Amino acid sequence: MHAAHADATAGARRLMALPFLVFMASSGLPIAYSLAPTRPMLVADVAEATAAAASSANMLSSLANLLLLATLYGMAGALLLRYPRSAALLLRRHWQQPALLLLLLAGVLWSAYPAKVAMNFVHGTGVTLIALAAALHYRDRPWTLPPQLAMVLGLNMALQLAAVAAAPSYAIDWQQRWQGLTPHPNTLGALAFTTFWANACVLVCLPRARRRRWHLLFCLLAAAAALGADSVTSKLCSAVALLLLLLLHSWQRRAARPRLYLGAVLLAVLGGGLFQLLKSAVPLDWLYDLLGRDSQLTGRAQVWQDAYRAIGAKPWLGWSFDDHAELISTAGMPYSSYHNGALDLAVNGGIAALALFALLLAGWARSYLHPDRQARALAPCSAAFTLAYLMHNQSEASFFAPRGQMWVIFLTLLLLGACPRSAPERP
Repeated sequence: MHAAHADATAGARRLMALPFLVFMASSGLPIAYSLAPTRPMLVADVAEATAAAASSANMLSSLANLLLLATLYGMAGALLLRYPRSAALLLRRHWQQPALLLLLLAGVLWSAYPAKVAMNFVHGTGVTLIALAAALHYRDRPWTLPPQLAMVLGLNMALQLAAVAAAPSYAIDWQQRWQGLTPHPNTLGALAFTTFWANACVLVCLPRARRRRWHLLFCLLAAAAALGADSVTSKLCSAVALLLLLLLHSWQRRAARPRLYLGAVLLAVLGGGLFQLLKSAVPLDWLYDLLGRDSQLTGRAQVWQDAYRAIGAKPWLGWSFDDHAELISTAGMPYSSYHNGALDLAVNGGIAALALFALLLAGWARSYLHPDRQARALAPCSAAFTLAYLMHNQSEASFFAPRGQMWVIFLTLLLLGACPRSAPERP
């Protein structure tokens, strides 16, 4: 490729990451909701908030948010029109994502709330376009993604903590848990995890990166937010992501053989199985106390039992992707999710959705076996996030979440890893 043509191509792609970065910058900000002074939440208040979140009227509750998302979706789609073959190649390599979207759309046929399902299909398609555009933007220089994402999320986190300091009556809930400008402390905790991971990627994997002091500061702010939000899941995921980054970056620098990675996976599987055996045979209350949880995981065990019953009622295609509106209205579901990504997905799309998602993860792992793809170049960063993301969904639900920040990051890393590797690149 001639230099002039390469410059022109790079110039044409310079805006393709903008929808992704703006989407990240707006995460957790009061655009789709209004700030209100915090107060003690009664059981009736929780039920009312759950019903309101699942109602059809909630889809159009924020004109500003709809305009923002429509602009980002439209911009990403228009930019992708310049690279239809490249976009089609990435979707073909991870065909499970379009298949999940088609399953979501088909849910209109058996949903009691077809309008909500159709709207979720629009959002699911829109964020897929955003992730595709970002993947094509970063495909030649994948290691420019972590610093840019880290700065955007870091500035967002600084704004969240500024709200905690300046407006505690809005940013600290009645249990003294920080929530910043987000609607819930767990949401701030999830944002803290992604912010910590992105900035830790720069500090660990890019020793010569510019503005390293800023990234260190953002890591500290994210850690403070996770502690202030008292989100056990986010604290554990942040710690696991950091350990994985250190380990995987060390292995990548030493050009470790695939046998070592396979051994690590088998060891992790065996460790998980051993933990399950110990949990059933030995009292582990001390471990839950150490983590700040009880053995029922703050009521999640009962929630999971409700999920199993819902799956048993409609096991193959689920209840449809209507934000659980039908279960909330007919079965009295008192919460907005089942606090487990796999169970939540199975309730929505049944065994079919769960199988497609498992195949999507298998495709993500298989990308690392191809030396001609970018998955290997970004391996420490991508693998650390994805594995911590899977851990996060053990007690939260963000798999296949059309408007979820972590889902969009996962999609972007997934599609970027499927891009052809034009030239060897090491951080």
